[in-house]
Amino acid sequence: MAQDSNIVKSTLNCKCPKCHEGDLFLNTKTYQFKNFLEIHDNCKACDQDFQIEAGFYLGAMFVSYALTVAICVAVFVAFITFNAYSLIPYLIATGISLTLLTPYTLRLSRSIWITFSVRYDPNAIKKYAAQNKNK
Repeated sequence: MAQDSNIVKSTLNCKCPKCHEGDLFLNTKTYQFKNFLEIHDNCKACDQDFQIEAGFYLGAMFVSYALTVAICVAVFVAFITFNAYSLIPYLIATGISLTLLTPYTLRLSRSIWITFSVRYDPNAIKKYAAQNKNK
């Protein structure tokens, strides 16, 4: 499979930030809740270490907070745009939106956080294959 160099697409799909091929999470289905936040130790395609250090993903909570605020603002803008703002319906719509999007938001925040630390390498899979061939 050809590597896709689009960092946004890779991050949104929770793929390895180094090769954009391997899956970041053990369970690829966001809304199947068993182990939905468990991350592979290494990328299956390029052997990038996903467990960079103890507590590494604690920084993802700041990204998660920013995504949650963005969702609340988006719901608010939608209410204002359609001239339907009222506090109780806004709170209900925001609550429903956040409840439905929380699993994806949590995974996306971890994907964004590791993307800040790991640089894309278009030859990562080839390097890993060559390294394993020599063993």
